[in-house]
Amino acid sequence: MKTVSLRRSMLLPILVLAFPLLNAHASGGVIHFQGAIVEDGCLLSHQEQSVKFSCTQNGKPVVQTIALNKLNNYTASGDAPFSTKMRYIDAQHQLAVLEVTYR
Repeated sequence: MKTVSLRRSMLLPILVLAFPLLNAHASGGVIHFQGAIVEDGCLLSHQEQSVKFSCTQNGKPVVQTIALNKLNNYTASGDAPFSTKMRYIDAQHQLAVLEVTYR
C-alpha cells in the first residue's frame, strides 16, 4: 500500500508541471515588430564587365566593384554589408536577376 500511494503522490506533481508544456503550441495571435532602417541600401551601377556597389556602413562610404562573372553567391568582405545571388533567366546567359541581401 505504501508503494502505491508514493507513486500516486509523485504522479500528481509531474502531471501538474507537464500540463503547461503540453499546451505550449499557439493556435493564433499577433506578433508586433518594431525597429528602424538606420542606413540606406547600396547604390548599384553597371559598368562594362562589372557592377559597382556604393554603400554606407557605420556612417562611412564603402565602394566595391565586382566582376559580373563573380556575382553569383558573392559575399562581400570587410565593411561592405551585402551578399549577392544571380539567376539567369535565359539559356544564353545574357539576362539575369541579381538578388542583393543586406546584413
